[in-house]
Amino acid sequence: MKYQKYFWLILILLLLASSPGIINRWHVETSNNKYEIIAPYEEIHELTLDGNITIEHAFNKLKEAGLTTISLSPLSLFDLERLNILSIFEQQELAKAAQFTNTTEEFITPGYYLTVPSDPYYQELIVQSLNPEIQTIGEQQFYFLKVEDGINRSTVVGYDELTMEQIKSHGLSYILRAENTMNQEANHGVVKALIDQDNSPNRGLLFIGPEVLGYPNVDLIKNWASELNQSGYTFYSIEFDHQQGMQSIARLTDYNTVRLHSIFLDNKDLNENINQAIRAIKERNIRSVLFHFQTSDSKSSLENAISFISGINQEIPSHFTAGVPKPFKEIQVSHWIIILLLLAGVIFTYLASQVYRNKWVSFSSGIGMLLIALAYLLLDRLVLLQGFALIIAIVTPIYAILSTTVSNQKIIIQYLKALGITFVGIVIIIGLLNGNPFITGFEVFRGVKLVYLIPIPFTGLFLFYREGLLLLNKEVKYWHLLLFLIVGAIGIYYISRTGNTGEVSNMELLLRNKLEEILYVRPRTKEVLIGFPFYLLGLYLLRRHQLVGKLFVLIGVIGFLSIVNTFTHFHIPLYISLLRTVYSIVLGYLMGMLFIYLYKQLFPKVSKVIKKRWI
Repeated sequence: MKYQKYFWLILILLLLASSPGIINRWHVETSNNKYEIIAPYEEIHELTLDGNITIEHAFNKLKEAGLTTISLSPLSLFDLERLNILSIFEQQELAKAAQFTNTTEEFITPGYYLTVPSDPYYQELIVQSLNPEIQTIGEQQFYFLKVEDGINRSTVVGYDELTMEQIKSHGLSYILRAENTMNQEANHGVVKALIDQDNSPNRGLLFIGPEVLGYPNVDLIKNWASELNQSGYTFYSIEFDHQQGMQSIARLTDYNTVRLHSIFLDNKDLNENINQAIRAIKERNIRSVLFHFQTSDSKSSLENAISFISGINQEIPSHFTAGVPKPFKEIQVSHWIIILLLLAGVIFTYLASQVYRNKWVSFSSGIGMLLIALAYLLLDRLVLLQGFALIIAIVTPIYAILSTTVSNQKIIIQYLKALGITFVGIVIIIGLLNGNPFITGFEVFRGVKLVYLIPIPFTGLFLFYREGLLLLNKEVKYWHLLLFLIVGAIGIYYISRTGNTGEVSNMELLLRNKLEEILYVRPRTKEVLIGFPFYLLGLYLLRRHQLVGKLFVLIGVIGFLSIVNTFTHFHIPLYISLLRTVYSIVLGYLMGMLFIYLYKQLFPKVSKVIKKRWI
């Protein structure tokens, strides 16, 4: 114990020496401030089918609202037919029609017969992509495609350059889309068509469906991704939609990706749609928002889309600008910084283990972490680094709580000490798991649930191992039951709010949005209303009602593990996590002082009533 201050001095020096890695991440995230709003061309075209809106009118209105980009899928034979560029007949259809001509049925070979488009551009597109035979039936000329060649109505013929020129003429950018099929020859044709596009102002590629081109053939994925990357394409990754093979592309291309959020405008009310999009850009390193039009009449759909686009552009913070987004610049994290942080993690764990006042526990903890660190340096396996960071994340809130419950210092000093320990653990974690793989969301912090679950029982076991035995032989009183009910209610609320699956009421949704308008980003509810206030109340009660004080301190673990969890969401910008946590610390402290004040005012009165009636 007498050497602790020297260990802490070394630990702080190690963290200061490793700070360039975190500072670099901060600069990379804050300098990437361009975002785009994307609308699918196919859905815009759908608005024009009833004849009430022209494509030119739709483009003009969307551009005026602030639309930046159109997504464009490749043309299939079905698309050409739907657009009335050609007609498709199968052998049976022509055979019936041949009965009324001089052509006999047996001369009509099974396959697909395409009428020759009147526009020379589409003629050339079909000939170059599919190399059809020319057949004349009666006096009509057809492009003939054999079924056995893997041809069907969904076969892709290429990208419509006429539409591309139309998009550019309205001052809009476009990104191209591609869908993986079981026919790898057809997929190769799509790759070739993508590479042949030399007039794109923004060479972006967004995959359609659950897979990337070439999946499940890993070699094809890598080869095609490499060719597309070399030709200047940036790949888009869809948030919450883990497309098969996308991680392989990201690793191969040094994470040359843009994070995209997809939203359906008919799923929620318009204001929430706008807030959802802004929150994605502001808080999750999203730089592209693709929306799908509301499923209603064409005029209402267009008006709703215009309101959505203009709402984002009007309400988004001023340091963001609409335009063509770029992937994040490379975050430089040297090997030496990782070594320094691993050493800091070993020392931190050793110091944390000393709260148990057992030399064997301290020694084995330090040696165990040192072995994991050495294994990572020798094997260079990311899972070892993630495991090391997970242990730090679990240890941090336990250490923060237990190191302050034995102190007689002022509450504010104990609070700041616990926060200081927590931030040391956080700096080690975000320093180790730093870089583009993490801020783009392809590599993640593993074991989030363990961070939520392990610290509470572990801390409780340490705090109550003596009282637990004594309680078994004590008479249960009404106030005991009341206390357990309060703790149980808090526990149920805590579990319901863990993760992204909890239900949110309309009132809470409104409150969240208002807080974000005022504070830029809202603090976490479980830190402000549960974790920090109960921790501070628990510190106050430790000298007066030790058992109840320990119980409230245990609830306080929630606050510290929650801020650790906040910083392990690496796709959230560092400044957002820091700002959110500062709000939680300040508001949580004020709420804790309120809890203490209410206790002082109400407890004497309540205790008299309880003693009088039930004890």
